[in-house]
Amino acid sequence: MIESILTDENKMFRESVRKFAEDKIAPNLKNWENQGNYPDEYYQYLSEMGFMGLLVPVEYGGADGSMIDLSILCEEMGRVGASIPLTHVSACCRSIAHLGNEEQKKRYLPDMASGRKIGAYCQTEPNAGSDAGNMSSFAEKKNDCYLLNGRKVFISNGKIASVFIVLAKTERNLSKPSKGIAMFIVDRDMHGVSVGKTEELMGRHCSSLDEIIFEDVEVPLNNILIPAGGEGFKLIMNEFNSERCGNASFCVGFAQGAFERALRYCQQRVQFGKALSELQGIRWTLSEMAIKIKAARLLIYDALVKAQKGQRIAMEAAMAKKYSNEMAIWVCDKAIQLMGAYGYTVDYEVERFYRDVRGWSMGGGTTQVCLNRIAYELVRQ
Repeated sequence: MIESILTDENKMFRESVRKFAEDKIAPNLKNWENQGNYPDEYYQYLSEMGFMGLLVPVEYGGADGSMIDLSILCEEMGRVGASIPLTHVSACCRSIAHLGNEEQKKRYLPDMASGRKIGAYCQTEPNAGSDAGNMSSFAEKKNDCYLLNGRKVFISNGKIASVFIVLAKTERNLSKPSKGIAMFIVDRDMHGVSVGKTEELMGRHCSSLDEIIFEDVEVPLNNILIPAGGEGFKLIMNEFNSERCGNASFCVGFAQGAFERALRYCQQRVQFGKALSELQGIRWTLSEMAIKIKAARLLIYDALVKAQKGQRIAMEAAMAKKYSNEMAIWVCDKAIQLMGAYGYTVDYEVERFYRDVRGWSMGGGTTQVCLNRIAYELVRQ
């Protein structure tokens, strides 16, 4: 099914991403994890390939790619155990491209598409993660600017970002708090912007989750992307669908990579006079792994095809993310089990896949939030 959906251009793109990931990225991942970050050359590689501006229109220096291209990129990078700065490509660049005015697009997108500037998406707060309406960050209108104050946490790549997409309230005490939320573009060099604590993580050691602090930051009026009220918050949440599909695709990629390593090991490892892959119990586990990976991929492409047709995909994106998150954790765990003690060593990589993929189920909406969204969409039909 998926091969019939993909155009020749999509397939060529997949081949180029796979070759890039295997040749340029995979050999360096262990060293990069040991040093605790992706070096500048990593982002340079991504920029040279056009990945940083994948969803940016050509006229602003981007590749004008589709959500299917984003899914391909995320899966192929996940397959070798790496991640692109998804929030930069999807949540930040895509938000400006879709929701920004012409002046904002010209001012920000060329530098972001080229990788000269990296974006970070700032929503989560200490007391407001999935419950966006409970956020306390506030931007008060003062003459020719908004005075922004707030603290954001668990911000992907916050310490290396030059541009922040920030959600903050401009109105308080509303019966529906989310109606008071607006979206702003904030530059790193604006007075009052600072980076606080960087979290120590179980996995994803090359990427950081950081605290970003805004203290009396004067944000110009022309830096507002979406004002509060009306359909504003709905537009903000709609942009999450591409993020969720990208997140799910990373999980499929990690699961595929762990599965391939486990399958290869089982075909080569001999016990009791035969390869592990000849034992019925092992075969059943491998079969279950393959089924779950394919099912997750099909859920993602169901959402992507509907999105290309302009259809609403809130439920499909939530289904894809929820299933893919849990599937990838299960598959990576089984890959370790199939490989025994070797699977628990760093040399065979699957332990890193497990550690890294475990974190994807929190970003872009937890499993529980996705279930709530699915239920809401089912009931409203």
